[in-house]
Amino acid sequence: CPFAAHIRKMYPRDGAKDPANNLSEEQIDSHRIIRRGIPFGREVTAVERLAGKTLEQRGLLFVSYQANLSMGFQFLQQFWANNVGFPGGHPGVSPGVDPIIGQNSNDDGREIEGFNATDQSAALQLGTKEFVGSSGGEYFF
Repeated sequence: CPFAAHIRKMYPRDGAKDPANNLSEEQIDSHRIIRRGIPFGREVTAVERLAGKTLEQRGLLFVSYQANLSMGFQFLQQFWANNVGFPGGHPGVSPGVDPIIGQNSNDDGREIEGFNATDQSAALQLGTKEFVGSSGGEYFF
């Protein structure tokens, strides 16, 4: 699995144990969460598919459970998903923001490295549109 992939950015495993990251297994585990996605809305219709435009609201309700909110979801989004250099330990390669949930901080577009097996430093352009858009959130205790 490429080190810039969503699964590796959110749970870096051995990649974060690299001396460049200075993270122990216990530190990595302190940020673990249980997450589930619940889809809502109807299936995409043939009309929408042909037009390339959504006519109805649909999406994915994201739910996560963690022991400590500031060390769980908030930390993962801020310090791992949006950190272009995480996980480190790959000289000359910048993983970029998380390709699925990373938030673009400017209009220059997003790119990630580490997806090309023959050239890890080759950039993959993701464009300016984010794949996931947040439209609200709640904390329940």
